[in-house]
Amino acid sequence: MGKENVLLIDQDFQPLTEEECQNLKPIMKQFMESYIKHKDTMELDKWLALELRNNLDRLSEDEAKKISQEIIDSLKTDEESRESLKNAVKQGRSKESWFASQVKNATSRMGTKQTVNYLQELDESISTSNQRLYDTILTKSNSISQNPNLDGFIAEQYHAQTFNMNAKASGSQYRAEVLEPNGHGYGKNSVDIVIKDTKGKIVRKYQSKYCKDSKSTKRAFDHGDYRGQRKLVADGQEELIKNASNVIESPDGVKSNSLSKDDALKMRDEAQKNGKISNLDLNQCNTKQIAMNIGKQVGGAALQGAAIGVGMDIAQKIWRGEKVEASEEVEIALKSGADMGVKVAITGALKVAAEKGIVKSLEGTPAGTIANIVHVAVENTKIAVKVAKGEMTVKEGMNESEMTTVSVIGGLAGMAKGAEIGTGIGTIAGPIGAGIGGFIGGTVGYMAGSKVGDMAVEGKRKLTSIVKEKIKLGTSKISSKIKDNCVTRKLSFWFS
Repeated sequence: MGKENVLLIDQDFQPLTEEECQNLKPIMKQFMESYIKHKDTMELDKWLALELRNNLDRLSEDEAKKISQEIIDSLKTDEESRESLKNAVKQGRSKESWFASQVKNATSRMGTKQTVNYLQELDESISTSNQRLYDTILTKSNSISQNPNLDGFIAEQYHAQTFNMNAKASGSQYRAEVLEPNGHGYGKNSVDIVIKDTKGKIVRKYQSKYCKDSKSTKRAFDHGDYRGQRKLVADGQEELIKNASNVIESPDGVKSNSLSKDDALKMRDEAQKNGKISNLDLNQCNTKQIAMNIGKQVGGAALQGAAIGVGMDIAQKIWRGEKVEASEEVEIALKSGADMGVKVAITGALKVAAEKGIVKSLEGTPAGTIANIVHVAVENTKIAVKVAKGEMTVKEGMNESEMTTVSVIGGLAGMAKGAEIGTGIGTIAGPIGAGIGGFIGGTVGYMAGSKVGDMAVEGKRKLTSIVKEKIKLGTSKISSKIKDNCVTRKLSFWFS
């Protein structure tokens, strides 16, 4: 099967083939026409449950009702999240800030383990941080060090590792490192902490002094030669010592967390008296920054998805000229924004196709997640039509597309359904959502009539060409977002 009739996302992955699209087509048409026929005589949830049972014999009445409600609830959440994000932006907030508030809401109801799973990329960072703290606190014989200056060593590792967690969370290239002796003890005036770039070049050096008070700390600095090193002191002492700071900071503004002398002593005492070693956890890293960075990554995924236009092309190929009895009603729904029923019908059809094995990449996918894909696809189709009409610039269209995906993922985060969040992000904002979404969006466009469908394709191509160009040039903010996106996979192959 050639490149012209397969949505090539990766050499080993095909979210939707033209054959699957052809088999999906009659199901979508049936669902849409049935919805229009019954929309004034049956409640939406009851109609959907009945239609699901008509197409899936094995479904019990209760199972059909459950799926129906899940789809409708997910789409309602999508709509509410979209409005919430729009209102936040109108008030001057960024979409990343709004997303961070959704994540905070979600993690406030989770245990630490669930939160770590949710923030997957921090898992390794936290583990590494804890191991390095353990290495600092434990002696070679695996017993607790009784060094009275242990709190100072703990402070150095604390600053380095909280900096690294915050740097990773914000996508910064810089990493901090505690310079430890290699069997010869610490040298006079030796550097305590360094910050390096990706090439290993030291960009900043720090001398750390955790004395009992500011006078003692100042005296310690005065008795040494620390030229070329920045002063790191306990929280609360920085204002009393010239050119001192209570955190380490990279050139791009990432900082460690501050640590007071008392807290460093508590960590030392716990280790020496009780054998208790304090671990770094998510309470000690910048969760807001982590959440905002995830929001940026989701936005990058939306732009990345905009560059995949094959799904829309297949929709044009198999739907153009097709007569759909419900076309006028679908067009009105898209224009007015009162398109809940349209989205429900499309989602129901897609769920049936997944259960029947027609769309293999969606087999086993929760109905709510499929609804999220449909919501993004339909909203992006409306955006594409506006771009084609000149009612919206390409730049505005790309921004709206970002906001659509961010609002959906943010809504999912706010629901706090544990593992579903991770799988949902991967499916909606990843290759499956991008590949299938293009076909779904094109289908809805042509269901509203050939004129609307053609405009959707035209608008989509404008968005696609601009995003591809930006990515290839590698000079735009869009390119930076996509390069940093955790969902990115073999971009050079995608756009070849």
